Amino acid sequence: MALPKPHLTEVPDSGLSLVCEVQPDELALGPDDGRVQGELSLSVEIAKAGTGLSVTGVLTGSFLRQCVRCLTEYEDVVSLPFAVEYRHEESPARGRPKSPGAEARDLPELEDEVYLFDGERLELAEMLREQVILTTPMQPLCHEDCQGLCPVCGQNLNERQCGCPGEGLESPFAVLKAKAGKQRK
Repeated sequence: MALPKPHLTEVPDSGLSLVCEVQPDELALGPDDGRVQGELSLSVEIAKAGTGLSVTGVLTGSFLRQCVRCLTEYEDVVSLPFAVEYRHEESPARGRPKSPGAEARDLPELEDEVYLFDGERLELAEMLREQVILTTPMQPLCHEDCQGLCPVCGQNLNERQCGCPGEGLESPFAVLKAKAGKQRK
């Protein structure tokens, strides 16, 4: 099933609940955002909020990531909750003054994220894509105590110790340390 695009008239006053599967290509994720394993599951509640819509939900799925320490690929099961608002472009934003010349940097932050729409259908793909990107770890780790790779032989130290002389390795800061030692004398 494709990602739903409900028409504004399809959202009743009591709200609309949707549960569906999302194909990874519908979100147009880049290679740095992780590779999706299978489909993503979406559970979303859409409610009318003035002239706009309030959208809350959870996107769950499994991503294949590469650990920055040991370079092994691992499966990362994620659950991404979100709460956003969709408004027509001409609608004034809640909590933001509508004054001529007001700069965006001078405006107070909103509790929820606000997305603008100009059509009659609610497009969720771009918002979901942003949610995935914002929660993608900058430094993905297979586990917190990952030991990484041996800098001498490249052995994955999570699998076994290599026996390389670790203490004899010279730090890139050894030159600075030596200069500091000479200055103290």
